[in-house]
Amino acid sequence: MSLRQRILVLAVGATASVLILFAIPLWLLLDRAATEESREGAVDVARGVADYVSTGPTPRQIAAYVDRLNARDERARVTVLLPDGTRLGAELPEGLHGDTDLAAPGKGDQGGATDDDGLMPVSEPEIHEVGGGEVVSVRAMTADGPVAVLAQASVGDARSRMTDRLLLLGGAAVLILVLVAVAAELVARRLVRDLDRTAAAADRLGEGDLTARAPEDGPPEVRRVSAALNRLAGRIDDLLAAERETVADLSHRLRTPLTAVRLDVEGLPASERTEELESHLDHLERTLTAVIRAARRPEREGVRPRCDATQVLRERVDFWRPLAEDQDRSVELVLPAAPAPVRSSADDLRAAIDALLENCIAHTPDGVAIAVVLRDPDPEHPQLVRVDVRDRGPGIPEGAVHRGRSDRGSTGLGLDIARTCAEASGGRFEVLREDGWSVVRLSLGRP
Repeated sequence: MSLRQRILVLAVGATASVLILFAIPLWLLLDRAATEESREGAVDVARGVADYVSTGPTPRQIAAYVDRLNARDERARVTVLLPDGTRLGAELPEGLHGDTDLAAPGKGDQGGATDDDGLMPVSEPEIHEVGGGEVVSVRAMTADGPVAVLAQASVGDARSRMTDRLLLLGGAAVLILVLVAVAAELVARRLVRDLDRTAAAADRLGEGDLTARAPEDGPPEVRRVSAALNRLAGRIDDLLAAERETVADLSHRLRTPLTAVRLDVEGLPASERTEELESHLDHLERTLTAVIRAARRPEREGVRPRCDATQVLRERVDFWRPLAEDQDRSVELVLPAAPAPVRSSADDLRAAIDALLENCIAHTPDGVAIAVVLRDPDPEHPQLVRVDVRDRGPGIPEGAVHRGRSDRGSTGLGLDIARTCAEASGGRFEVLREDGWSVVRLSLGRP
């Protein structure tokens, strides 16, 4: 699970937990409030009907009034019991059938006496528990006797009220969760964005781009990480620069004794041995020059070298072609029409191709064909570019690919230079035989 997902789950989960803990007492409170509201509504209805009955309407008028009231409001289930036992309005709830005490005069009833306003008296409401809820009874005195007015407050009515409110609160809770999720997503994205940019800078440093720096913004903790990473990158850059300069300086210092040796050799009488020593000194001087150039190459080319392999191969084959023609060799060059960029400097690839072509010319008889083939992409490894240097010679002996080994009087560094070029680009180096050809294959990585 990513950091952004963890923050989102944490925020939504914490909010949901708080809402659930808050919902339990709220549910109990709403249940009680709905029951009390249902009871109060039944009390108001019972009192209103009782007040109407106390004005002395006829039984027919009472029946019409109660029927209209029940039809207008489904929750108003009103029943009127006349003194003679006649029931008007809704059915009596279960448990009250045949209950004659509801119509009997209660405490405080004043018989047939009227109030100061000329109306018959009405009793205080009484609450009766029944199986389906509660029944509110109010007695109104009439000229014919007490009339019982019953209004039902059912459990279903209270639950209906509570359900409506719970749905409203549930919708509000869902809205709160959505808002929290949106807020957490925004915060997480901003935090992860800063971390992603820091991680991207670290990846670039890991790939060798020492110019990469992480942006020092975002939360304080992220800024500290970015600043530490930038200091580390600067320190690595300084150390590498110092190491390159040290190697270059040491190589320069070797030039002085090398010059002294050359002067001593030039002072010797001319002989075959003297020429051999001068040849070795020339090779040593070229090696020192290559070391100095390699040490300072990052300053000239950057830490992500690249070149066009087709251009380098065409240039080097053209360079070696006159010598090959003097030895009656056919030189074949197969290149793609489009450029083939590789992750290698032009100097490194040029040195590798020169070493391989030099091996083909120096270690095969005159007249042996040479071929240089570039395939982009490599058929076996599509992420690489293949360069094959071929000849019809006897092939390279086993063990000659190791650095400094040669059975032909050379330094033994040519194949190692080619292998180093291939592996430094993220590719591979192979020596094999194919259809009578001796093949040295460089699989070069793309930039």
